[in-house]
Amino acid sequence: MSNTDGERPEWLDEPRPAWCHGDHSGQEFLADRKHLSEQVLVPVITQGRAPSWRHIPGDVVAADDLTIAIYQRVGDRETWLVIANETQNVEVSLESAARLSAELAALLDEVTATPA
Repeated sequence: MSNTDGERPEWLDEPRPAWCHGDHSGQEFLADRKHLSEQVLVPVITQGRAPSWRHIPGDVVAADDLTIAIYQRVGDRETWLVIANETQNVEVSLESAARLSAELAALLDEVTATPA
């Protein structure tokens, strides 16, 4: 649900970024107040060490989902990209996200290129 200017909470005294699709109604506490983009759920295959309680040696390959979103805390200048699920979380600035995106694209182009 997107907030429109008519649905603005009293405490929200700054313009809402065009990309903000967050519902500000549940953000009464200062620490919870942020502009949030739509969240995109991306299915992924992950590889990692099995937790010791599972008694499985070596790496575990599993299907999972990662959520990608952009957010900015109300009153802050910095905007962040977050990639997360229930067990892991990476947050980087938009500038860092752009650098990562460019390097990922170059690396993927290199490893997926058809050999000459």
